[in-house]
Amino acid sequence: MNVVILENIRSAYNVGNIIRTADALWWQVRLTWYSPSPEDTQKVIKTSLGAEINVGLKQFGHTPEAIEFAKEQKLLVIAAEISKDSISLETMKKDMHTGVAVIFWNEVDGVLESTMKVVDHIVHIPMKGIKESLNVGQSSAIFMRACNQIYS
Repeated sequence: MNVVILENIRSAYNVGNIIRTADALWWQVRLTWYSPSPEDTQKVIKTSLGAEINVGLKQFGHTPEAIEFAKEQKLLVIAAEISKDSISLETMKKDMHTGVAVIFWNEVDGVLESTMKVVDHIVHIPMKGIKESLNVGQSSAIFMRACNQIYS
């Protein structure tokens, strides 16, 4: 089992996009804090095109609750973020975990500092161009595909 945890995602369209990608790649979705839910926001449903029904969607009040749930499932918990302590997605290797839970961020502020302190790893996408980040929808697709190759 692989899971995306969406922490404070502001855009309902990004949430719908990620749900649709999760469905395509057989991932489950966890929403935390104020990330829009298909239950409350028509924009999520419009973008996910029905995928919200199939992805094992679960809402948590706060990210630590979603992390605890993931660790109980024996998942490796990583934050998708650039930091001085992050490792490259290209260097991730399979370990004894049964799957992975990847935390994606608020588009402005990134993954919360308190969240990064409790994850197993902080992992970034190596960037070749002048920009140092991507939209959360594109980043999640890259992470999900790469992690599927590791934890298939």
